[in-house]
Amino acid sequence: MSTGHEALVAAAWVEIPQFVSATALFQSAVADQVGVPVNDLHCLNLVSTGLAVTPTQLAERMGMTTGAVSKMLDRMEAQRLVRREHDPHDRRRITVHARPDRTDELAALYQPMAAYLTEHIAGFTDDQLRLLTDFARTGREVALREATRLREGGRPHSTRKRRPPDGLPS
Repeated sequence: MSTGHEALVAAAWVEIPQFVSATALFQSAVADQVGVPVNDLHCLNLVSTGLAVTPTQLAERMGMTTGAVSKMLDRMEAQRLVRREHDPHDRRRITVHARPDRTDELAALYQPMAAYLTEHIAGFTDDQLRLLTDFARTGREVALREATRLREGGRPHSTRKRRPPDGLPS
């Protein structure tokens, strides 16, 4: 491995976690401006993209109990971010939909980041775009898998009874 390559690997190890942290801070700042907890924005993203559209799916994807999701959805409905509807084919099933009422407000908050990404991604080659997309997708998959592993094998979610760390009495 060349010294130049090692330096690039080291730079990536520094920059990637900093990018993730900065993105989390940005998301938190957006949530503050909207007046909602950051989890509500994560939920809205899942609903808007169709990745989770039922309370059970949201609970699974967000690592929350269904009761906590119900409270979150109550709050989000009051904030005009989502609406719940009964499935016309199965009245027992509830689906969650993003409401357009606050779309312009949210779009304005995300606009500077969207403009930056649009401008920079437009200059990437097809190979660079494939690399970026693959890195983001596989990184997301690993992060979700590890979050699940931690929740299932480690300390449970804060709303559930906590187990003491290994070696400590109950």
